Amino acid sequence: MGSKLEGRLTTEIQGEFTQEELASKWAPRNTNKQLLTRDRLESFMPKNSGAKLTDEILEKINRVEMDTGMDQGLFEEQICSYAHLIGPGISVEKLMNAIKYVTLREVMGGSAKAYRVVFPEKTVEIEARGATVDNFASMYSNTKAVIEVQKLVMIGVHISHAPLRNQLLKKMVDLSNGIGAKPDDHVSPTVQLNATIAAYDAVKMPEDNTMELKIGMSDASMEMQQTVADQLAENAKLMRLQFQQGKSLDSVQRLGVVVQAEVTEDE
Repeated sequence: MGSKLEGRLTTEIQGEFTQEELASKWAPRNTNKQLLTRDRLESFMPKNSGAKLTDEILEKINRVEMDTGMDQGLFEEQICSYAHLIGPGISVEKLMNAIKYVTLREVMGGSAKAYRVVFPEKTVEIEARGATVDNFASMYSNTKAVIEVQKLVMIGVHISHAPLRNQLLKKMVDLSNGIGAKPDDHVSPTVQLNATIAAYDAVKMPEDNTMELKIGMSDASMEMQQTVADQLAENAKLMRLQFQQGKSLDSVQRLGVVVQAEVTEDE
C-alpha cells in the first residue's frame, strides 16, 4: 500500500515538470567539478605530441562522473597530471579511458567490471556474440596506456608532490622570518614561533632511538631442546645395548622420543 501511494505521489509530482526539467532535476551532482577547457588541458600536453583534442573528447572528459560515478574533480586532476604521457601510442582518448579503467578496477575489484563501465558499447557487442569480456579486459590491461597510468598511480604522494613539499617548506621559513602573504604584511610572533617549530621538525635529522633486542631461543624452547637431546642420547645407549643382546632391527627401531604434552579433549 505504502509503495503504491509513494509511486502515485511521485508520478503526480513529476507530472508537473517537463522531461528536460526532470532530467536536470535528477541529474547526478558533480563534486569538485572544474569543467576543463581546451586551453587548460592543452597546456599540460607535450607541445609536439600531435594529439587532437576534439569537442567530443572534451565533452566525455567533463561528464566522467555522470558516466562512471568517479569523482569529477579527481579525474580532472589525474588527466592533467598524466597528460605528459600523450604522444605516440597514447592519444587523449586512450589516456582518458586508461585512467577510468585503472581507477574503477581498484574500486570495483575486478578488470571485467571496470571494462564494462569504460566500454559499455563494446561490452554489448561482445556479449551479443555469446562471449565474455574477461579476455578482452585482460588484453586491455596490458596495453601501453594502462601500464603507464598504473605506474604513475603506484608512485607515492611524497615523491610525486616533492616540488609542492619544497614550496610549503619555503613558505614556513618565510613565516618564521616574519614575512606574510603580502609584501608589507608582517606576521605575529606566535605565527613566527609556530612556523619556526614546523620548519625545524621538517628539516631536522632523525633522532637515534635506543632499544633492547633479544635474539635467540626462549627459555622454554631451550629446555625442550635439551630434553630431546637427552632422550636421543639415552635412546642411542639403549639401541646399542639391544644390538649387543642380539635384538632385531625392527624391534630396535620402535624406540622413540617422548615429550611432555597435555592432551585436551574437544568439548
